[in-house]
Amino acid sequence: MTTRKLVNLMVRSSDTNPYSGKLSKKGNVLAAIELAKLAKEFADDGHTDEAMNVPSSQWVEVIDKLEHKLLNCI
Repeated sequence: MTTRKLVNLMVRSSDTNPYSGKLSKKGNVLAAIELAKLAKEFADDGHTDEAMNVPSSQWVEVIDKLEHKLLNCI
């Protein structure tokens, strides 16, 4: 899966809070960053299924692109 597709997947997967509903654009990107960091931790620990068979180095790229996207939200 490409880095761009992973970024889009993280953003789509984290756009809603189960308790408060739809997140703001900034909140959505922050949640996506946290989700990507969790996936990176899984990849670092060798849990490839939980990391969607994506290497840790690619998760670093995803996190970087999400952080750049966050700067555009501010």
